[in-house]
Amino acid sequence: MKNTDEPIKAAPTARSDGELSGMKNILADTLFEMGYNDTLVDTLIERNVIDFSVVNYTSDVMDNLIEHYGESVLCGGLPDAVICESLDAALMGEIGRSWRASKGDTFRERILYMIAAPIESLDLKVIESSELESIKLMPQLDAVKRNMIIDYGEFGMQLPDTDVIVYRPENSQIIAIISSKISVKESVVQVGYWKFKLLESENTAHIKVYLITPDANKDLTRIAPAKEPRVIAEIELDGTYVLTTEALEESDKVKLFEHFIEDFKQVIGENH
Repeated sequence: MKNTDEPIKAAPTARSDGELSGMKNILADTLFEMGYNDTLVDTLIERNVIDFSVVNYTSDVMDNLIEHYGESVLCGGLPDAVICESLDAALMGEIGRSWRASKGDTFRERILYMIAAPIESLDLKVIESSELESIKLMPQLDAVKRNMIIDYGEFGMQLPDTDVIVYRPENSQIIAIISSKISVKESVVQVGYWKFKLLESENTAHIKVYLITPDANKDLTRIAPAKEPRVIAEIELDGTYVLTTEALEESDKVKLFEHFIEDFKQVIGENH
């Protein structure tokens, strides 16, 4: 535990008279410590964005708790206040560095899980970009790689830095690339750059470029006056989808995450 003279304070969700329990309570407290509204978990469940019956969204948090307090945490052996203190230590202290390092990867995995099934129901294939990093690829993946590679002339070839790739399995044609970032202040510039590079070639100009984010720093919230990330998202990208319970001024290019699949279906319909 941390050495402090201040009393341990539980997050609002931990004091909510059992509205959230077990794994949901731990996740809610984690998000609260990260600065999110304490109703985020309830809202995402209502929107069917997260489903605790099929995915353990709190594995990173539980690993940290077990390391500190032993297996008893699996049986509900920690008071809410101790959970909050442990989470705070995990986010701010020594363990926090490894937690934060894995946080982005964990977010990408969750996004992939949420979008893969509905997209693949459209007779498309969804893969992580890391699957193209092998030197020897299966013929289909090798074709996918060649269909999205960017030629830098004397400086060689480069794949766009993205997280998820959507393509047609029958001909390996790339439909879209999707980046999932926790904050957008710098990442939206990078995503916009890859959109620009894809547009330079006839072979890749058709590829849609999307960004999915919880917008941790609230850079996308308002249209006017718009912060720089919002301007880039509106002008450069094909769509940005935000996981949030807070007010978001939506537009044709920046929307809440729950609109992503329906919008994607429209894009597929237009390309048929």
